[in-house]
Amino acid sequence: MTSSLASQPKWLLLAIASGTFAALNGLFAKLTTTDLTTSISRGFSHLLNLPESTDQGVEVLVRATFFALNLLSNITMWALFTRALTASPSTTKVSITNTASNFLVTAILGMIVFGEHVRGLWWLGAAMMGAGCILVGMRDGDREKKGDSSDAGGGDGDDEGGIRVAREHAGDGSAEESVQLLGADESVSESEDEERNDTLGRGGGRMVLMESEEEGK
Repeated sequence: MTSSLASQPKWLLLAIASGTFAALNGLFAKLTTTDLTTSISRGFSHLLNLPESTDQGVEVLVRATFFALNLLSNITMWALFTRALTASPSTTKVSITNTASNFLVTAILGMIVFGEHVRGLWWLGAAMMGAGCILVGMRDGDREKKGDSSDAGGGDGDDEGGIRVAREHAGDGSAEESVQLLGADESVSESEDEERNDTLGRGGGRMVLMESEEEGK
């Protein structure tokens, strides 16, 4: 489980965490104003054996705590969302993943904390959104692995010469063409050297003939 999470792209994990804190933000915001907080504060008072005269003060303290947690969740959510946007090549993917995570966590927290009922059709749609986010993350992870392997292959080719590098980066067809071009250049250079040698040889022969003619005269 840990290895599978570690293999996911960084932006995907950040977007899911951002959506989770967005759901917590909504939870604490509702607990700041709902009547359920009154029951929670009275439960704390009875648990600590506090007198009934302190119930109102405990309720204010509990609501203030939920409000502070609301602000903290909001700040954390935006920090994670910004980092996810920075790490991801697509803003749309981050927004979709954030929204899907927010929906799922909100539904779970609503059922646990407030006893809300969610229909099966809603769960089906939420599951489809979550599956789509996972598929997008897996596709991006495969692309990153392919990019890393191609970079590693190009580095090995550098040690074996320029012809190997051209084959790795350009593809088989263009690599063959580059090899042919390099061979043609070498053949042209060799033919030029031969022509120069022939020219020099002919020139030297003419100089010898001219010198012999002058000696004969």
